[in-house]
Amino acid sequence: MSARRVVVSQRVARQTLPISSAVIAGDLVFLSGHVGFRKDRSFAKGDFRAQARQALENIKTVLEDCGTSLERVVKVNVVITRVEDFAAFNEIYREYFGEGNYPARATHVAGLVNPDLLVEVECVAQLPSHG
Repeated sequence: MSARRVVVSQRVARQTLPISSAVIAGDLVFLSGHVGFRKDRSFAKGDFRAQARQALENIKTVLEDCGTSLERVVKVNVVITRVEDFAAFNEIYREYFGEGNYPARATHVAGLVNPDLLVEVECVAQLPSHG
């Protein structure tokens, strides 16, 4: 059985909470929830689309740091804070995941710890096979 490995990306905003950017276990990569923070921990207050794009950029970056990509994502969990942003999220999501080859996904409407954050995205991806 493969060892469990913690990944702390240096290319996204540094975590202040007791969580890792991702954990690799076997051939799967489990990403923590990522929000719309830029590397300097700033974010577009009140701008859902900017936060959603940044959250997905952060996911893409951490996946690359783990040796995989958006194309290998098998499951996505999304939290949005306003139901009226659901259609906008779907539009942006299509830009990142392409048409017709979508991972399994759940989207929830709920509050986030920081009331200025409007979206959080987490996912599970496969590592490329090494054989």
